[in-house]
Amino acid sequence: MILTVTPNPTIDRVYFVDEFQMGEVHRPEHFTCTAGGKGLNVSRVAHLLGHKTLAMGFIGGFNGEFIKSEITKQGIANNFTQIDGETRICVNISDKNGLSGEILEAGPNVTEEEKKAFLIAFEKKIDAADIICAAGSLPKGLDSSFYIELVSIAKKHGKKIITDASGRTLDDVIKAKPFMVKPNRYELSLLMKKEIDSIEDVKEALTFLQKSGVELPLATLGKDGAMAYTDGIFYKFSSPEVEVINTVGSGDSSVSGIAVGLSRGMNIIDSIKLGMAAGTANTQSPETGFVTPELVEKYYKEIIVDKI
Repeated sequence: MILTVTPNPTIDRVYFVDEFQMGEVHRPEHFTCTAGGKGLNVSRVAHLLGHKTLAMGFIGGFNGEFIKSEITKQGIANNFTQIDGETRICVNISDKNGLSGEILEAGPNVTEEEKKAFLIAFEKKIDAADIICAAGSLPKGLDSSFYIELVSIAKKHGKKIITDASGRTLDDVIKAKPFMVKPNRYELSLLMKKEIDSIEDVKEALTFLQKSGVELPLATLGKDGAMAYTDGIFYKFSSPEVEVINTVGSGDSSVSGIAVGLSRGMNIIDSIKLGMAAGTANTQSPETGFVTPELVEKYYKEIIVDKI
């Protein structure tokens, strides 16, 4: 079972327009409305791949009830901690030119009491999990110490934990030595305090992460695929070229595929291949964090892995 933690879930609204211009009125050709947040996307994709998952996090108000209702309707087990604040809404606008922009609300305030209630519930559920994924931004009231606590609890119970965070949170959580992190090129640049332009730059960053105690450092490189460092070897993963419909949730889908692979006992390389296939499959749907097993299987066979 994969246990996911979404500290700051959201209702994701994606609007598809012809050509977005500021100051103009736009009437979307269609739109989607999804119970979102990085951890929830991971749970959804795992569920779609036929894997058992439990979604945890903080929800509140009308928006929180919508999220819980949608997740339950999809058949995804959940154990959310109720808070007094209102869960956020995030908006993505995508046009036919392949351009997109986002408006991301900060989220509600989580009190110390609500945080303690969550951590108690988390520790009660953790023994049933094969792997844990904590992902996404933090609402007000929580700081990077929250992720550090999750890593500490997971390690105390002998569980692998994947953390997917950015900025100061990424810097701090690395020190707690999670099993896996997956920064992108920009996040690596901030981490290393230099531009990450070349393969050698990526190798340097991955080496730094592993020496810091991260067992599986994975760098996502956009159209250039991904790179991982494991067992003293650098691996480059390349996805097939596809006509992209929607990129929102592709990174979360990749994390989900990796978590599913590891939970099923696949080796690290094959697990990353499954993650890359899931991320690519997500680009073929207008929905956020959505894949089909058939498409994931197809792309899995097309992922190219090179030692570099």
